[in-house]
Amino acid sequence: MSERLRAYLAVPYLLALAACGGPIGILAGGALEGEEGTAGAWSEVVSGSGTLDLETRPEDPYSVRIGFVFRDGEVYIDPAEGRRWYEHLKADPSVRVRIDDRIYRARAVAVTDPIELEGFDPERHVQRLELVGRNAN
Repeated sequence: MSERLRAYLAVPYLLALAACGGPIGILAGGALEGEEGTAGAWSEVVSGSGTLDLETRPEDPYSVRIGFVFRDGEVYIDPAEGRRWYEHLKADPSVRVRIDDRIYRARAVAVTDPIELEGFDPERHVQRLELVGRNAN
C-alpha cells in the first residue's frame, strides 16, 4: 500500500478520534463529552458491574475506558501500578465518570479496609468512587 493511500485512509480515523470526546476502546482520550448527570447514589445510575469512561487530570484531561465493580451500592475501580491514569489519581483524586452518555463528578478514595477489599486482587490499588458536588446527597 502506498504512503499516499495510507495517509488518505488515516484521515477519517484521525477525525473520528478527535471528535469522540473520550477514549475509544483501549485507546486513551481527552476530556469526556456528554450531558452532566445528577444522582444521589450510584444505585440510581448502575445496577451491576460493567465498564465506564474515567477522566483524570482536570487541568489536562486524560480519559480511559475501564471496568468497574458495583457492590453494596458502591462503585470500585482497581488500577494496577504503572497505569498512567492511576498516577493521575494519586496526584489528584478528582475525576469525571461517564456511564451511558451521562457524566458524573466523583472522587477516587483508596480502600484500605480489609473487609471492603475482600474479593479484589491484592496486587491492585482498589479505589472507591464517591459522588461529589451536585451528585452527592
